[in-house]
Amino acid sequence: MADDTGTVSRTLQLLGCLAEREIWGVSALSKRLNLPRSTVHRLLNLCRGQGFVDSAGPGLYGPGLALFRLAGRLSFQMPLRRIVLPLLTEFTQQFGETSLLAVVDRSELKVFFAAKAETSAPMRYVIETNTLGPLGWGASARATLAYMREAEIAEVIRRAEPSPVDGRPLDPKELRKSLIDIRAKGYAITEKQRTPEGVGISVPIFDAADRVVGNVGVTVPTFRFRPRDEPILVRALEKMAATVSEALGSTISHRVMPRSKGPAK
Repeated sequence: MADDTGTVSRTLQLLGCLAEREIWGVSALSKRLNLPRSTVHRLLNLCRGQGFVDSAGPGLYGPGLALFRLAGRLSFQMPLRRIVLPLLTEFTQQFGETSLLAVVDRSELKVFFAAKAETSAPMRYVIETNTLGPLGWGASARATLAYMREAEIAEVIRRAEPSPVDGRPLDPKELRKSLIDIRAKGYAITEKQRTPEGVGISVPIFDAADRVVGNVGVTVPTFRFRPRDEPILVRALEKMAATVSEALGSTISHRVMPRSKGPAK
């Protein structure tokens, strides 16, 4: 570790450890940082008070919500937009429908649209970016939720947030069944769940740790959607998702892995 023994330097070193591994014991941190346990405790309590550290069990600590939010903003969202936006633009030019990048905010267990390419068609949806929405509704949410941890899925079900379209209650059995179907097919398709009179199709994207980080998708007005177009749109989205995931360092194959991989335990 660095020779600087100041509180700021030690705090940054501690946060660096938390970014490397989700759960640390005090003894392991003490050894890694070459600091007394009492000093590590003091640093942990300091960071915990600001939301950068959270308890992960008796004597165990992990990154807090504030650290997840900061890491997401700095290291993921903006570079991902730069990678995806040209691909979305190409997709929309080819198919004439609005395409979207959806990103999961794990600290909030929400999803939001981080980038979009809008069609010039007179009938289209106005999609708001950077607005958090529930993970239980719409292809853009469920294509991500299907590959999240079981504990996260259970928490989404516990919250039971209603439909953003018409306020209808979340059906846990229907949601779990749909997540199984998504993992079997490798993509999500929903109708009138996130946009009124709209069909959404989304394919998940993964990072270097093969962890789902969001998805790329398309929204089509129901009157313009033809079932025979589904496989064509899915193949194009799978190609885009594979390109994005590869750029992020993922080893997942979008033609094979998502169809057989269940949520991480």
